[in-house]
Amino acid sequence: RIFVGPKDYALLHSLGHELDRVIDFSRISFIYVCTKWLFLALTWLNGYVGNYGWSIIILTFVVRLVFFPLTYRSSITMRQTSKKMTKIQPRVKAIQDRYRKMKKSMETNRQMNEEVMALYKKEGVNPMANLGGCLPLLLQMPIFIGFYNMLAVTIEMRQAPFMLWLHDLSRRDPYYVTPILMGASWVLQQLMTSSSIPDPMQRKMMMLMPIMFTFMMMNMPSGLVIYWLTSNVLGMVQQYLTNKRADQLDAEARAQSGG
Repeated sequence: RIFVGPKDYALLHSLGHELDRVIDFSRISFIYVCTKWLFLALTWLNGYVGNYGWSIIILTFVVRLVFFPLTYRSSITMRQTSKKMTKIQPRVKAIQDRYRKMKKSMETNRQMNEEVMALYKKEGVNPMANLGGCLPLLLQMPIFIGFYNMLAVTIEMRQAPFMLWLHDLSRRDPYYVTPILMGASWVLQQLMTSSSIPDPMQRKMMMLMPIMFTFMMMNMPSGLVIYWLTSNVLGMVQQYLTNKRADQLDAEARAQSGG
């Protein structure tokens, strides 16, 4: 038997025989499952909302809400670690300067690293904790890829309008307004984050990423840009709450040490 018709997921699924597998969400099983469930959630939401653009915004809010406890905790930990590292940075620099005057060798490098790590251990600092700042981005990547695949292979959002000048969520923003807003929101979010990072090189790298992604998103489907823009705005709210909580913990720590 032969099926000749559109790759409509609901239609293919209703016919059985796993015909819905012809919609190639991804060849990677994990991404396939992620993309498929994003698509099912989005179409279910659209059944109530009646607009795929608003459905993307609502789904992004739900995804952010699910991951909020994990990203919030990692952000608090990174902020506290950064403050501790800033505090002991002069002592770390003094150790490095002392060994810099010695003859360079593998042994002196090993001794210097051991002394620095001993200082970190004494002060209760985990230098690897700052890598937690990458966690929110890493968590978003499967969702980002899932949205991209979904917009690329499904027919449901082709010519699906959002509002104003966005008449097709599967095509790029004709005036590049949403990519620019996405980049600006990301820059603001990075400014809120980078104030607690002592390493100037790391701060520069963090500011470079939004600029690179803005140019990359110029020709991406507008539905994907709406997802990332919404995620950035929600991320700014999360970062505000993180900074407020971190400042509260710092004040409590100062009050205890003063007592």
